[in-house]
Amino acid sequence: MKKTACFLLSLLLLASMLAGCGTSGHKANSSTAASTPSAAQEQQPSLADQEQQPSLADQESSPVESGAPEYEKPKFLSVGTAGSGGAYYPIGIAMADIITNNLGIQATAQVTGGAVENNGLIEDGTLEIAITQGPMAYAAVTNSAPYENYHNNVSAMFSGLSKGIFHVVTLEGTGIKKVEDLKGKRVVMGPAGGGAINMATDIWAEYGFTIDDVKATYISYSDGMSALTDGKCDAVVVQSAYPASSITELTVTRKDVIILEIEEEMRKKILESYPFYSETIIPRGVYGTTEDISVIHLSNMVVCRADLPEGLVYDMTKAFMENVDKIQQSNPAAKDLSAETAAQNLPIPLHPGAERYFKEIGVLQ
Repeated sequence: MKKTACFLLSLLLLASMLAGCGTSGHKANSSTAASTPSAAQEQQPSLADQEQQPSLADQESSPVESGAPEYEKPKFLSVGTAGSGGAYYPIGIAMADIITNNLGIQATAQVTGGAVENNGLIEDGTLEIAITQGPMAYAAVTNSAPYENYHNNVSAMFSGLSKGIFHVVTLEGTGIKKVEDLKGKRVVMGPAGGGAINMATDIWAEYGFTIDDVKATYISYSDGMSALTDGKCDAVVVQSAYPASSITELTVTRKDVIILEIEEEMRKKILESYPFYSETIIPRGVYGTTEDISVIHLSNMVVCRADLPEGLVYDMTKAFMENVDKIQQSNPAAKDLSAETAAQNLPIPLHPGAERYFKEIGVLQ
């Protein structure tokens, strides 16, 4: 009996000890949970935190992999073009569509006064992005004519959008075989205010003469070709991507067409004086000439506001280059645009976001 009582007493003591240990362990776990959240709780942000976190679309466009800073995505962006009848407008529409479809930002192409005005609209914040000419971007940033103040808020996104080639067209029998021979001749300069006039002013200055040294008239390129055929002028200056329709039409009816070459020494001299120009070759098959023709061209380019976030400009540049076929297809003038050449021969500094992208793909050092 005593043995039984002792055995029962031992069982009671053991049960009491086990109960005490269980209670003590449970209390320790509860204390830890109160002071340190579980893994699941750590992944559950508060409502305030959720409201501050970007949406999925924002996270996808955030340039985390590139190393570019994150940014607050704008709701709207405007792309400056020119008149609706020119090449700038359809190209701008394609660019706006790329931004909208790839970044989820509502972008629209805006009709403007064109290359000269667009830099001013970038400077004053009316536009975020715009198409312009390389020389006009350079003039805006350096406070040169036609601008009257420094445009410090204008940065480059990319160049090579299209080539404005400096053609000087004449016929056999005019006595014009090289650029210097234009002096004293009747020369059509294209329409008043056209791009050919600025290029002629720059290029001819390196040859030692000016527009005042020729008998200049200002009519359309097509009318100029008619005047050339009728013997009413000696040469026509055309600033256009090739093939220029006015020149192509002339070569259909005339087989004695001459397009003046700019010699290598003069090309180097021109490029040293005017960094916004580049040299190029018109292949012999373009106009049916007997040889390739070395000439000078300017590039149409895309500029943006310098104060736009680096990450935003990185994302837009990347979207443009990864969808470059859509820009190429928007207008024949943009057919040669490529990521490999878009950062070459820039007349003004790249925006840091664009620079980051072109370095990332290896086209800039």
